[in-house]
Amino acid sequence: MLGLKLRLLAGVVVVATALALIAAAPSAGTPSSSPRFHAPVVIPGSSGGSEPFVALANGVIRYVTWQSPGQFATSTDGIHYTKVATPDESADGDTSDAVDASGAVYDAQICGGATSLHTCLWRSTDRGAHWTLQNNFADNHPGASDRPWIDVYPKHTSGTWNPDKTTVYLEYHTFSPEDLAYVTVSHDGGKTFSTPVFITSDPAAINSSFCNTVPGGVVVNQNSPKTVYALWLSGNDSQSNTSTGCNYSQIGPFDKAWVSASYDGGTTWTSHLAWQGAFDPTTKIGDNANKIFGTIALDGGGQVHVVVPVRKHDDTTTFAATGQESPEPTVLLLATSPDRGVHWTKPTVVSKTNGSYFFPWITAGGGTGRLDAVFYRSSTLKPNAASSLWYLAFSQITNARATLSHGAAVYAAPPNVVELVVDPQPAHKGGICTFGLFCSAVNGNRNLADSISIATDREGQANLVWTNDYPNGTSRILFACQNGGPTVIAGVSRQECTDPDDPTP
Repeated sequence: MLGLKLRLLAGVVVVATALALIAAAPSAGTPSSSPRFHAPVVIPGSSGGSEPFVALANGVIRYVTWQSPGQFATSTDGIHYTKVATPDESADGDTSDAVDASGAVYDAQICGGATSLHTCLWRSTDRGAHWTLQNNFADNHPGASDRPWIDVYPKHTSGTWNPDKTTVYLEYHTFSPEDLAYVTVSHDGGKTFSTPVFITSDPAAINSSFCNTVPGGVVVNQNSPKTVYALWLSGNDSQSNTSTGCNYSQIGPFDKAWVSASYDGGTTWTSHLAWQGAFDPTTKIGDNANKIFGTIALDGGGQVHVVVPVRKHDDTTTFAATGQESPEPTVLLLATSPDRGVHWTKPTVVSKTNGSYFFPWITAGGGTGRLDAVFYRSSTLKPNAASSLWYLAFSQITNARATLSHGAAVYAAPPNVVELVVDPQPAHKGGICTFGLFCSAVNGNRNLADSISIATDREGQANLVWTNDYPNGTSRILFACQNGGPTVIAGVSRQECTDPDDPTP
């Protein structure tokens, strides 16, 4: 996150001055009913990379990208990767990707060159061999934009598809002048985008989000293409946000998750509160979901799911001022909406151990209430401690079925969670700072940057991509695909990553 990089560093130093006063070991065994994964592979050419993202074409051709700038590698079997062309060597990263029904790959990231500090969109129609700049001002916003997320429609079709007719949804937040969340829309494959639409539409959302937002993704209902959802985190209120440095410090704490829904293809949006944590307005101590990012997915039954990584009783201002943090757990909380984002269940804990869970990303399957999640996990209760060991882990969540009862969303039964460590080797030793550029002001460890990714193939098997810098601090991108056990498509299980029947999109 925070692809503005060094261009905003001077502003961060000012904020830092103003605020100056103010590992789990791997599980012993994996049940036979659990998903199983191929041994992790290192993506070629990824040395020094971070914030990877994975997208699939036709359900099987993997595209892995990482920053900075956004670079790409592809694989048809999930094991052997080939590095392909880089869209823009001068770009600043924060990459996000999607693939449409024609097999065209879309890449959004912070621009380089003349439109630096804005969001650019590239498209490749030949598996990443060549990239055409479709739009170098996709955010259409006068202020600096940051952390773009995209989704596209359609991703599947019974016949051929012209990518010039693909709809692209772009979510981002700004750093100036108001630091809020927006969505722009393209109906011509990214060539042109609409004027930015303000998605923090509710008065309570505006007050909570003022100058302090963290976008968490945009998803399109492939069965109802004008139905779109966008997630963001916010602080508690405008006064607390401004007193802790707004987006420039990321101190927060971020104690609310909002989902804005559009039912007309992104023209109008309505905000709904999906989760709210505890917050003390006097001490500014609260439940903090900015263990980046909040993440959103839409399952095959039309339910919307949000997962947030919440550090309990997080005293962010004391840590920013002194570098000291009290021991507190960071849990994964799941909330589900059965009625298109309007009502949300009470959050349920879907993390299985006492420790810290960071960087979750989720994807949903063809069945109702079936999710996969990837994240970093540690036994530490002090996530900035230099001694902490972090592992790449995975959860499969089933039975997350919600219904409406007397005007409230409730789970029909408690969701089931199977959790396992994917890689027995640590991914990282040390702290994980989630203050963005402000990490440099508090000597926080930001080697892993801010995000990792997951996608499912057409059989529902999980494809995971993450940053690993263990043991010497030099980062590279790792990938692992599921090769056995249950998938998010109920009853489907394969024993190999490779698919010899892979059709060319």
